[in-house]
Amino acid sequence: MTKKQALAEAWILSQKYPAKSSAILSKLEDTFDISVDEFNTYDSTMVANRALGGDKSVASDKFADIPGFSQSENMSDDEILRIFQAKEELEAKKADIGSPPTEAEWWKAGLTAEQRIEKLRPFYEVKKSEEWEQLESPLPGLGFLTGPVQFLTELVGAPLDHRFDFKEELHERGPFTSFNPLTGFGAWDIAEFNVNPRTGESGFSPELLAMEDELDSLYGIKRKFMEQYTEEGYGEVGGIDRDLASLNQIIMQNKLLPPETLGER
Repeated sequence: MTKKQALAEAWILSQKYPAKSSAILSKLEDTFDISVDEFNTYDSTMVANRALGGDKSVASDKFADIPGFSQSENMSDDEILRIFQAKEELEAKKADIGSPPTEAEWWKAGLTAEQRIEKLRPFYEVKKSEEWEQLESPLPGLGFLTGPVQFLTELVGAPLDHRFDFKEELHERGPFTSFNPLTGFGAWDIAEFNVNPRTGESGFSPELLAMEDELDSLYGIKRKFMEQYTEEGYGEVGGIDRDLASLNQIIMQNKLLPPETLGER
């Protein structure tokens, strides 16, 4: 007897002899290595399907003389079997992945970093935008001199930014943020080539750069969190849940029961 058959038989017995449920569950665990949780999941499915599907003996009689059809005129028994097998495989895969280790240090660090990023980044972006508006060219009216130099600097220095998770070695305003064609309309307009009137120094203020350093550290923690999250398989759970929901919808709409409960296998 397979585990699926044992579950089906045990469920029928538990319905017929509820006072012996404990003994039945003990037998399942000892003989077939089926846990109480597995039985409860099966029981919940059966109860829900029975409520939705009504009396399946009527369906069986209706299709008694049609080979390969015992529950629905919309799909064959083979297709029904495939649906329930796919459902079981997805549930087993989800069980193998397990629940996220919410008490693990890497998990808590990742969530804390994400929460801090959500709080800090909007303020960083506002301050950065404000300081960009305040930066002044060291050579007013002579942008044709600084533009080419910034372009060459951008070509050499921009790839270095890939060393970081968030921060930049050179801070470019970005394309289509300026009307100055000599800076590629902002594409290679570099903050470090401009003077901050509040500090008297080139580039952004120390306060803004400190915020950027903190965000870079936080994004580094988040990256490591996502790497482990993916490695452990937790990223697959969302897709599994969507597939299960789709299969359950088919089962409910067609009022299907697992084939083993009807003696299909």
